[in-house]
Amino acid sequence: MKSFRGSKRIWPGYVPPNKNELLSSWIFRNSREHKIKPHSFTKFYLNTSSFWTRDVDKFINNETLHLICKQTPLSITQIKDMQLVSYQDIIFNGELLTSYSQGISNLGIYHRTRTQNGLLICPTCLGRDKYYKKKWRLLTSIGCLECNSYYIDCCPKCLSPIIFQRLAIGEKSTYQEYPIYLCWKCHYDYRKCRQIRLPKIVRNYQNYIDKTIADGYNRHINYSFLYFDIVYLILRRVQSGSTLWTRIRDAFIKEFGIKEPELFHKCQFPSFKLRSKIIPFIYIIMEDWPESFVIFCKKHNLRYSDFTRGEHDLPFWFYRIFRDFF
Repeated sequence: MKSFRGSKRIWPGYVPPNKNELLSSWIFRNSREHKIKPHSFTKFYLNTSSFWTRDVDKFINNETLHLICKQTPLSITQIKDMQLVSYQDIIFNGELLTSYSQGISNLGIYHRTRTQNGLLICPTCLGRDKYYKKKWRLLTSIGCLECNSYYIDCCPKCLSPIIFQRLAIGEKSTYQEYPIYLCWKCHYDYRKCRQIRLPKIVRNYQNYIDKTIADGYNRHINYSFLYFDIVYLILRRVQSGSTLWTRIRDAFIKEFGIKEPELFHKCQFPSFKLRSKIIPFIYIIMEDWPESFVIFCKKHNLRYSDFTRGEHDLPFWFYRIFRDFF
């Protein structure tokens, strides 16, 4: 029997979202509270059989959005706050696109499975809190400061992407509830992962990034997305497979002793392994802005044109360094 709160028909087993929880994680937990498989839950309550074949943390249609609103105590704003659109004008500027938005990972959705390792987890957090967090979809997320360990982006045993809604798949006739910290494919317990402690520089980096996201600005610039514009620009330059524009990549190889083959990736999204290695170096050359960046560029003879190749106009706060110091 469904309960009523005002004009709403609230799900009988409704559970509220946790702090910074992904929409998909919250829907999944509600299906479990009702003892219904995720696909059956969304088909019955949200009138859709394709819910899990989309990146719902990026986008759901208005009909589904309003159905959730009508059947829960949440407002439209509260529901959207669980989606990645809540990082608009913080991580990225403009609309959140289903194809690509700066700083947001792609899942590589194929029907109800995933072909890319677009979802990170902190095994300790997952075992303790038992839900999936929004920041686990950010390309700038490398490690958990609370647990002092790196995230993981796949099952350490079978290397499958993390797809929590596929737990108990294949059990067609019965409802089977496996712990949320198990791999959907081989049932490996993520909590048993060997925890790799964060070096001091990675902790400093992640603390700065987390604070930038929370505040919406940092000591570099008043608008955080303009800072991330440059972080991802440099990341693209470093991991580029170009044979013509290699000066920034060569500078990182010489400065930080990176093995050259690690950098040649033609995919749009660098792997988590590559990001976790390169982005802290980007933080290092930008840490004492602008002195550290100027020293790095002059040491390796980098020019403004090395950064602008194939790009739209870069933020003025970045251009100004080359105007004033070069």
